[in-house]
Amino acid sequence: MEDMHIHLKLGVTDISIMKKYIEKCRELGINKVLFLDHGNRISTKHIPVLNKPQIIKSFFYNINIVKKENPDMEIKAGIETDFSYDEKFKEKEIKNITSYPFDYVIGSVHGMEKSDYIDYLQANIDMLKTYPIDIIGHLKLRKEYQKYKDVIERIVKIATDKNVKFDINTSDRSRWNIQQLEYMLNLFKKYGTKYTIGSDAHCIEEIGYHIKEEYVKIDKILNEDKRDIEYTVVSRGTEKYGSQGYIGITTPIDDKRLLVLSKHFDKYIDTYKDSFEIPIKYTIENIAISRFELMVALTLKPILNLIDDNILIIGLGNLGFTALLYLLENKYKNITIITNNIKDFQTNSIKKLNEDYKANIKFTDSYNMAYNTYIEATGNSKVIENIMETAENLSNIIILGVPREEEYLINPLDVSRRSLRVIGGHELNGHSIKERDNLFKELLEINDKKNLKKFVNIYSEKDDIREKILNCKENFIEVIKYDL
Repeated sequence: MEDMHIHLKLGVTDISIMKKYIEKCRELGINKVLFLDHGNRISTKHIPVLNKPQIIKSFFYNINIVKKENPDMEIKAGIETDFSYDEKFKEKEIKNITSYPFDYVIGSVHGMEKSDYIDYLQANIDMLKTYPIDIIGHLKLRKEYQKYKDVIERIVKIATDKNVKFDINTSDRSRWNIQQLEYMLNLFKKYGTKYTIGSDAHCIEEIGYHIKEEYVKIDKILNEDKRDIEYTVVSRGTEKYGSQGYIGITTPIDDKRLLVLSKHFDKYIDTYKDSFEIPIKYTIENIAISRFELMVALTLKPILNLIDDNILIIGLGNLGFTALLYLLENKYKNITIITNNIKDFQTNSIKKLNEDYKANIKFTDSYNMAYNTYIEATGNSKVIENIMETAENLSNIIILGVPREEEYLINPLDVSRRSLRVIGGHELNGHSIKERDNLFKELLEINDKKNLKKFVNIYSEKDDIREKILNCKENFIEVIKYDL
């Protein structure tokens, strides 16, 4: 295993620090390392390290000592050089990196975080053309990288023609996500491009950071392994605003599935953060529905004893419908709904729910009635304003939708004067993974026993859409509607 991007800092001249770095690498099972640090820096905020003859000579002297002491390890000496369009800086830095026998020179474009992405990519091209480098450092793939695939492919081709490798960087600052990694590996395969893997460690604790995980992902991608993630369940609202609110559902593992954080079309598990297990007996319908019910239940469950059976739900999308279902399961029957453009599948669903739960669910277009509880499920500031203006004193106001535009903000004086209880709960934050796990399993059991709920893709309500989704190789389920 290699870590080909380790900054030594004081360890450049202090051999005791360098030896501690070697010990850490051994502990982690890393047997090939590239020790380096920055040469001259463009930004005056950053301190250059390998930029003076006496320091560089001391660096090589110490490197040779640890090489002799560790013959079973492959220890390389390198430098990371800043690219610049400034001719004086460029001339000085090129002289610096060509005057010494560095095993590898990593060329990196720094300081262009706020520039247009095309300018950043062009800078990498110009660096490849003008700097004598061996590795192109931490090529950033911003969110908009897919718009510039032609330019990125050109960078890969130029680098390959010049026998320049790519730094697959595992630091949080520069790590490619699973889709980006797959995209770049496919380009490397197309052109025969070589690469190194490095943590970009700036301290001993960061050595080997995410290296093992990166090896696993690379191996799965190159071997075209069976997908880890069978489905992803996605909320259109959270997707629109760039949230991480996606849930990946793995293929069966030892009679269980894992729910993990995952984005569109992920083939492999990128992180196990906040993951939990569910039995494979539950179908994709159960899981997809409960993903939204979980948001509702986390909010409603603790306050069910405060809600009387006289409720107004505003909005009949995912949150509104799952709130309705959760209330029905908890014996509430008198529920009124306000929603725009009522569709046939909604009225049919309400009719069936009234029959199955012996409930009194009805539609209205008016806020001007006395309700015990108002459930806002649209994420619209105007809706919240209407609720605040019409709600009876002592009412419960539950905000499941997140108002992103902030055109109306609740006045705390109104809450106090009228003794309103305002509760928010759309996001999963603030709830422990154990709490979420237990509640999610409760919801799965409810759905499994009822066997009522089916879903269709929001972009189509054709009869065969479910089969198309389930048979799709790149399978994902977007915002679900309910067709009971």
